[in-house]
Amino acid sequence: MASTRFSFPRAELRRRTARGVLVNGGFLVVVESVTIAQNVVVARLLSTSDIGLYGIVSVTVMTLLTLKQVGIDEQYVQQDEENQELAFQRAFTVELILSVAFALLVAMLAPAIAAVYGSWRLAPLMLGLAYLPIAFALQSPAWVFFRRMEFVRQRTVQAVVPLATFAATVTLVAAGVGVWGLVLGALAGNLLAAWVAIRSSPYPLRLRVHGASVRRYARFSWPILVAAVAGLVIRQGQVFAFDEKLGLAGAGFITLAMTLTQYADRADRAVTATIYPAICAVKDARSTMTELFEKSNRLTAIWALAFGAGLALFAHDLVRFVLGSKWEPATVLLQVLGVTTAVHQLGFNWTAFYRAVGVSRPQAVYALASLAAFCAVPIPLLFATGIKGFAFGMFAVMAAAFGTRALYVKRLLPELRLGALIARAAVPAFAASSAVLLWRLADGGSRGGTEAIAQVVLFLGLYVAVTLAQERKLLGEVGGYIRPTPVVVPPVPGEGAPA
Repeated sequence: MASTRFSFPRAELRRRTARGVLVNGGFLVVVESVTIAQNVVVARLLSTSDIGLYGIVSVTVMTLLTLKQVGIDEQYVQQDEENQELAFQRAFTVELILSVAFALLVAMLAPAIAAVYGSWRLAPLMLGLAYLPIAFALQSPAWVFFRRMEFVRQRTVQAVVPLATFAATVTLVAAGVGVWGLVLGALAGNLLAAWVAIRSSPYPLRLRVHGASVRRYARFSWPILVAAVAGLVIRQGQVFAFDEKLGLAGAGFITLAMTLTQYADRADRAVTATIYPAICAVKDARSTMTELFEKSNRLTAIWALAFGAGLALFAHDLVRFVLGSKWEPATVLLQVLGVTTAVHQLGFNWTAFYRAVGVSRPQAVYALASLAAFCAVPIPLLFATGIKGFAFGMFAVMAAAFGTRALYVKRLLPELRLGALIARAAVPAFAASSAVLLWRLADGGSRGGTEAIAQVVLFLGLYVAVTLAQERKLLGEVGGYIRPTPVVVPPVPGEGAPA
């Protein structure tokens, strides 16, 4: 029987989800690669002052846009209204109104940002990016494909921005346009993406102001806004605190740690971006939701714990042999944040399961608990004892966050054994890390570059071997969903089969 939500039979949901992980994972790899390539090319062609100007403007604008991401798209995916065209148009209307408000906010803040940084060149650059919220709203037809789990169509629309922006930006900067090449390149990429989205939209874009829908979206969105603000305070607050305590060098240490540890969530981004519409489709079957939660977190833990444990084990080698001795004070940050970030990824997608049932308030409680612990422990320790105090204080934030998460997960999915899930996920990392630590204990801890590489190989080899032994059944199940389904051709009458 076909689902009213999807164009494919409900029996195909598992296979479609598994293949969607590949599509979304490939998309993220392409986007990351194109972004890195653009940054490298631009860094070679522009002066450091131009890069600095655009960095100030883009970080400010993207910070504001982070606050705009309050789950309008997720609430649209979650709903099951009978008239889906009308539902989309109402969601688009709310998104567009919010986007216009943020575009005006960006424009109004342009003179203030220029005054704060003492450079009036910032004002026109920031005005040149004020259109971004509206451009993003015009790309909302991709939500329809996301809700239907048509990931190839969704990502085809979304891939236009990075690819077109790269082509336009590199061309303009190489032509000597300077920092404005970055602004105009982003404009070209987003306008083209908006045009493609509108052309491919299953529904026409119409303004449909509906009071009940606006109130429903507001109830769903305000906790997500609170969580976004809390997360922003933590991210910006730690940079500000390090700058205040240790100067620009300190800000550099925490920025490096944040930049590297952000890669721990890459697997979760691919998996959760795939399973959310599937969770919405089975939100009335808690046993299926429990299975989805368990298996998705077992899969994402394979990457997250390998990354976190590896960073903790080899942070000293990374600084010594790759980054340089000037980053030595950041070593303990990389080690501790590697561990806390990896643990943070265990069950990280729990908020998606709550949003799938139309409940977002726990996300705000969770974020506020993390913020309270952050303000109470690591920040005072930074000013009292320095970098090590901050690093170890982050364990308190991890404990507060994970405790709150465990409470809410148990409430939503009472059949889930979260402790057993965590213990199982930790086995490969524990085995691989123990082998490396025993090696170091045997040789006294000193090692050169060749020995460090050998230990990395040992860690990865053992991690993969233990993971394959432990998760063979799960990986085989996922592989079975990904493999092409054999096409059965009916026999032709007269060739050995009855008509």
